[in-house]
Amino acid sequence: MKRVILTGGGTGGHCLPIQVTFKIFNKRKIDCYIVTDKRGKNFFSKINSEKIIIIWQPIESNNRVSQLINFPIILLQSFVIFFKLNPSFTIGFGGYITFPFLLSGSFLKYKIAAHEANAVLGKSNKLLMSRIKYLFTAFIKTRNIHKKFLSKTIHVGMPIRLYKSSKTNKNNSKIYRICVIGGSQGAKSFSDFIPHAIIKLQNDNKFRFSVDHQVRKEELNYVRNIYKSSGIENNVKEFFSDMPRRILESDLIISRAGSSTVNEIIHYGKPSILIPYPYAADNHQYYNALELQKLVISQIILHKNLSVKKIYVEILKIIKNKIKRKYTNTQVSKVRNLSPSEKMFNLIRNEI
Repeated sequence: MKRVILTGGGTGGHCLPIQVTFKIFNKRKIDCYIVTDKRGKNFFSKINSEKIIIIWQPIESNNRVSQLINFPIILLQSFVIFFKLNPSFTIGFGGYITFPFLLSGSFLKYKIAAHEANAVLGKSNKLLMSRIKYLFTAFIKTRNIHKKFLSKTIHVGMPIRLYKSSKTNKNNSKIYRICVIGGSQGAKSFSDFIPHAIIKLQNDNKFRFSVDHQVRKEELNYVRNIYKSSGIENNVKEFFSDMPRRILESDLIISRAGSSTVNEIIHYGKPSILIPYPYAADNHQYYNALELQKLVISQIILHKNLSVKKIYVEILKIIKNKIKRKYTNTQVSKVRNLSPSEKMFNLIRNEI
């Protein structure tokens, strides 16, 4: 049986696309393995543990010193995994372990590809460009790719979790549903400003709101109490396992601009307010947000401009349909009809 390794770790943005791709490749009778790290393992609890290999890191930290210490140890483990599994193809989806793993594969002359989830080519993928067979991109436009590598760059889209509702998604009630997503780690600034903006909107405009709000563990009670004190229906959690359903059934999404969330918003065609994480590498969340604006009704608020008043104003604009769209239905359907994992499979099937 043909064997493929999917590798990535750390956050949902890297691991959820692997989850989706693993399922598709399995259906195509591919012997698929996942190589991830200790944090990434949590995203694969429903997958046979025999198909998951955990890369050990002596220091569980993201600082520069620990990365330098971990690098040769990850590289050594990667060589062993390649010799043991002898894959026909390997695809990397990002996260710290991906770079040394793909690098080791390239040293051993295995066929490898990388998936770039963001609208800006990441540093690791940039370093790997001369060694990989393909660069698969989530966005039609990906910045910082040298022209000599454009021939191996293929837009496939972002593998996302899909949810099909059996009921119509028309909101016939007078309750406006908002989903607030702070990313895998939540966002403290969201907890400080967004609930108060929603409360002010309800008080000033007689709107009724229902809010799903993802927060950090230490802020659960704080945020719940804010909503509860104003009588706003709320579901405040550290993590929503059914996020695609919540996006689909919401009227507005307020979120960071990580690639998975952005592409889920695009797929379900939901109006959104994006607040890009200001410290993301190469400011990639801002460029992800710009790409989303080409396909759905969306407003961008820079983190430095974040305030109760600013959020209030932007939500009101969207509720009252005062945002001019920047896209055509043809552009949208072209992106939404993509099947990224299937497309990757079709591209590598002749290689394996």
